[in-house]
Amino acid sequence: MCVPAPHGPGGTAAAVRATGARAVLCSRSTYDPAMNGAPSLALDDPATWRKIASVPVEAALSRSSAEGGAHLLLDRDGRERLIDHRSWLRSAADRSRRAGVPGGTVTIDQEPASPAALAAMWWAYSCGAMLHTAPWDQDPGWPLTGARDSVTVLTPEEYADRLDAGPPPERRTVRTAGGPGTVVLIGGPCTRRLVSRHFAARPGTRLWSEFAPTDGAVPWTAHELFARDGGRPHEPGAGSSVPPLRLRVAGAGGESLPRGAVGSIVATGPPWWPEDVQYSGWRGCWTPDHTLDLTGRAARGPGRDDRPAAPAARPEMEVT
Repeated sequence: MCVPAPHGPGGTAAAVRATGARAVLCSRSTYDPAMNGAPSLALDDPATWRKIASVPVEAALSRSSAEGGAHLLLDRDGRERLIDHRSWLRSAADRSRRAGVPGGTVTIDQEPASPAALAAMWWAYSCGAMLHTAPWDQDPGWPLTGARDSVTVLTPEEYADRLDAGPPPERRTVRTAGGPGTVVLIGGPCTRRLVSRHFAARPGTRLWSEFAPTDGAVPWTAHELFARDGGRPHEPGAGSSVPPLRLRVAGAGGESLPRGAVGSIVATGPPWWPEDVQYSGWRGCWTPDHTLDLTGRAARGPGRDDRPAAPAARPEMEVT
């Protein structure tokens, strides 16, 4: 399993305890002494590759089944989430159809094991592009210094910070004048102000927004934003659903609300798994043009959802 380790010292050790891992893949520079003797394989060590070369390829990694490969994402709040390997590949293919195939590199200003970086990694690999993650040395222009055939993946908050720190247009250097051909914002919604700032600073760069509320990895909705969206009287919203994900707006009792009514935004699984429901932690409504309008965070605050209270389970039905 690919497990993004929690940030900070002891993060890898915490991942080992949470997953019961019997071995850890890392590098010689990221080995965590707090693992207390858990076997580790450094991927930048030639001895590791001699061991890997003797192991047959596991054909089940790309199969979507109970025995197939999955990635365990550890949440800072202590909640874990499994993402099927095929979900990453399907999400990467959908992004290529929407935003185009990156011709050079995909850059992201996060650690390699973060959920957003993993999503960018599978997109880059599926297109034969190269992935660049946050550099070791601080670069004030990173990650908006790439060539025109490159793509930058950021959260809306990260992009706003980069625009704040960047030089004004009249003082741009040759290095910062080019920049990526496309910026993909993943995570929360993109505001009108951020749209205006983007096209004022980089009028020739395409801007895509992907609403991925749970972990920033797999988008729920997506749409391309244009300069005119920055001057509209309303926020651009979250866009349209990304197939095969099914979204609905739920009321206080969990019932589906009609178009125009504001409620909790939830994602549901396929018809044969109707109980598979994810709450986004956002409220919104469907607009007449079949796009999702976000009205704000759920009442319980950032990072929480407003799912209806479940009835108390009978003792024989409790699951631990």
